[in-house]
Amino acid sequence: MARKEIRMEEVVEVLYQWHRWRNISQIKRAVGLRRKTIRKYIALAEEEGFDREMPEQPYTYYLELAGKIQRRQKTPSDVSPSYRKTLEYQNIIEKLLRRPHMKPRQIYRILRREYEYPLSYSSFNRYMKIRYPKVARNCLRLEVSAGEEAQVDFGSAGLMYDPEQGRKRRAHAFVMTLSYSRLHYVEFVFDQGQATWVKCHINAFEYFGGVPRRIVLDNLKSGVLKPHTYDPVLNRAYAECAKHYGFVIDPAKIREASHKGKVERKMPVVRQQFLSTYECRDIGDANRKVREWSLREYGMEVHGTTKRRPAEVFNEEERARLGALAPERFDLPLWKEARVHPDHHIVFDRSYYSVPTRYVGRKVWARGGLDTVQIFYEGELIKTHQRAGRPGTWRTDEGDYPPEKSKYLMRSKAWYEKEALKYGPYVCRLAGVMLKEHSYRNIRKIQALFRLGDKYGSEALDLASRRCLFYEDYRISTIKGVLEKGLYRLPLDDERVMGAEGGLAFLRPPDYFRHTAAEEEGQ
Repeated sequence: MARKEIRMEEVVEVLYQWHRWRNISQIKRAVGLRRKTIRKYIALAEEEGFDREMPEQPYTYYLELAGKIQRRQKTPSDVSPSYRKTLEYQNIIEKLLRRPHMKPRQIYRILRREYEYPLSYSSFNRYMKIRYPKVARNCLRLEVSAGEEAQVDFGSAGLMYDPEQGRKRRAHAFVMTLSYSRLHYVEFVFDQGQATWVKCHINAFEYFGGVPRRIVLDNLKSGVLKPHTYDPVLNRAYAECAKHYGFVIDPAKIREASHKGKVERKMPVVRQQFLSTYECRDIGDANRKVREWSLREYGMEVHGTTKRRPAEVFNEEERARLGALAPERFDLPLWKEARVHPDHHIVFDRSYYSVPTRYVGRKVWARGGLDTVQIFYEGELIKTHQRAGRPGTWRTDEGDYPPEKSKYLMRSKAWYEKEALKYGPYVCRLAGVMLKEHSYRNIRKIQALFRLGDKYGSEALDLASRRCLFYEDYRISTIKGVLEKGLYRLPLDDERVMGAEGGLAFLRPPDYFRHTAAEEEGQ
């Protein structure tokens, strides 16, 4: 059986009452100790010079005397047989403790298996605690002024129904706690991504009606890309949000949950007091109810540390001390790291955006806002594009291509149109249509068009171009077929009527079907 720990106040009370001429029975009823223990304290005090006949002494005298008595108590080896038995294995225990990752439980298993240790683990564990007491940690408690600090974190919230997907999903609770008033904001979400993290902050600021000057957070990726005690690398979108609302990001030390203990304590509170009590249809219903619970129930209970109601402290003292909300709601950007491909484009949100040649093969950061996409290299803005409205869109600045190709490309838009005019006005118009779509990709089509003109003549190419413009078919294969079959000789009106009435047009001109008398006689 473990030795009962002697408390200083018990010894002081026994000596004080004995000095006031109270008997053993009276002291026993007042203090709750056994007669044997009371007599032991008195005997030890008398050995230190304490006398019942001496005049009344100040409190410090009894306190010092109680300390002397405690130091004279017997050691555990004197009173505990299990301690003395385990002490026989002390040399073995010392050797085992030198091994890496060795714990008391594993030492006990080894002693039982290899050295026939006879006692229970509870007896062995008491010995280890006495022999190797843990060094008590000390800390400095920091209290903050109203509106100065908030602490944020994510915690598990179990399964919740998602009405959009029609099934239950694993949910998380985002909690922001104001360090002064202890009032908190809770929101349930299905992911812990960058966008959700920032949106929860915005919702919390609007819920409180203001912004704290500093946010203490854990080192999760949505807030801190690379944790570091002195120089952490912050998530770009979160850092931009901090600048917009005017708060300072203060990451806690790595693996030090005590640095944000106010919000850490709120996680079990949310699970125990809200999730275990309220039944919610889906995540939207849970978010509505948790806001009411935070204000009207939790917010009106007396806090264990401050001894005040968080909602009242917030309304009376902290609300007015929060920073003002920004005039406009933060436009949440989407940040993504991308590599510049050999075609001078990056892929961002399933569309393609060009950058200058010197960045080909390098990694850049793309920031997507509501209207624009900005591209950064090593913190420097290198390109801005209009954001694509649908996936698969190309946003290309032809000036981003290599100088030699860019020069050739710029000549094509002016020079090729001028050159096309030599073949005829319709060829010039057709070349302009081709170049309008994407001049760099359609240069080969223009070159093929000129080769057809050299082969069939300018007049034939101009008529064929007129026909293709009329039917809005700009494929080189179509133009080539019109030239090969001589369809450019057909009047457009005749062809349109024939196409409308019969659905088909003759591939040969009308003269082909005329037969002379000589031909008919020969048949």
